[in-house]
Amino acid sequence: MKKTLATLFSLMVLGNIAQAAPYYSGIGCNAEGTRCTFGKPSGRVLNWSQKGTVQELGEKCEKFIENIEARKNEIAKSKKIELKYKNFTYGFTRDVQADGRAKIVCSVELHSELEDVKFDSRITEKFFWVCDNKDSVGICAHYMDECEASRQNALRSSDVLDAKIQLGASLLQGQICEVVTVKFK
Repeated sequence: MKKTLATLFSLMVLGNIAQAAPYYSGIGCNAEGTRCTFGKPSGRVLNWSQKGTVQELGEKCEKFIENIEARKNEIAKSKKIELKYKNFTYGFTRDVQADGRAKIVCSVELHSELEDVKFDSRITEKFFWVCDNKDSVGICAHYMDECEASRQNALRSSDVLDAKIQLGASLLQGQICEVVTVKFK
């Protein structure tokens, strides 16, 4: 009996893996959407990652996935959606915190299992000449706490699946902080 249940469970898991949304769609694409003659992104697969502390994201990014799942469940109350996770990874960054622990990066592929439900990922706000805090040296037009407040504000929207902060830099614009959100469309 236990072997039968284990076999059924493994078939269900493998069946769900095989049914993941295709990466590309178009002429000559296979079922997975990986080998295409002429294909374009399906819009149903999104590589999503977030960088943060262990306290924010969990020891092995369990809070990262739990937060996405909780927000998905809230959105699913008003809209029909099915979401699968594939190719989950996590790693450590070179940013060391005051407690001696490194920040972590969590990454996952989000797959929308419904053909008419796609992902909409966009930059909602940009801050130029961003400094870490008020004690930072250099030209400071904005601070990281403003960027974090903008991220938290984006997460208040009921249709946002997740929001993250991306950092970049430019010679003419200094350090750049972008708030990126992902929604279903």
